[in-house]
Amino acid sequence: MINQSTTWGLAGLLFAAASAPATAAIVSSDFSLGNDDWTVATFGDNGLPDFNTIVSSGAAPDAIAAGGDPGGFIRTADPDEGWTYFVAPAKYRGDQRDKFGGTLSFSLQHALNGGSLIGNPPHAVLKSGNLILVADAGGPPALTPDWTRYDVSLSSGSWRIGTLNGALAGDDDLQQILGNLDGLFLAGEFVTPVIETNGLDSVNLAPVPVPAAVWGMLGAIGMLGLRGKRRAV
Repeated sequence: MINQSTTWGLAGLLFAAASAPATAAIVSSDFSLGNDDWTVATFGDNGLPDFNTIVSSGAAPDAIAAGGDPGGFIRTADPDEGWTYFVAPAKYRGDQRDKFGGTLSFSLQHALNGGSLIGNPPHAVLKSGNLILVADAGGPPALTPDWTRYDVSLSSGSWRIGTLNGALAGDDDLQQILGNLDGLFLAGEFVTPVIETNGLDSVNLAPVPVPAAVWGMLGAIGMLGLRGKRRAV
């Protein structure tokens, strides 16, 4: 028989295991109320995007009320010869260590406008000081008006250092960059030589979710505690 002290001891252990990820908040943008302070920057071109060289920055993307994935979204036209990226606002920066092991997800679309694909630039970029991690999330996005959803794990095996040809980033690299994140960039250019218009929607920087099994065990232990209490009355 499980006595009351054992029940509460098990509940305490499970609560401790579940509480850290449960209290970590998702940082998100659904663009239902505008562009959510996202901006657009372009980076230098040395055959691949050079995220240490800014060509232009600070432009505001257009906020579109409908047609997103779902609802509202933002879009931008390619402004110059640099590589165009959407730039996340302040709420995505700073100490994001509680997102380690979680997921960065987002939706993209693009328009060919008579041009041709320029290959596959990094879909997602994390920057902290001189450390830059990039991720190939899986091919060019769908053509407007369709969308492609991307999910990138915030752990080793999904990111490379500097460029897509760089060394694989380890968990220590992810923990370091998430500890003081000063840049999150999402791709806004896939076509040359025309001016293309690309869209972004449903961005989520999320921690590791609490497994449903943990909550089920907590519920079961809670029921055991109640039954024990009733017997003692």
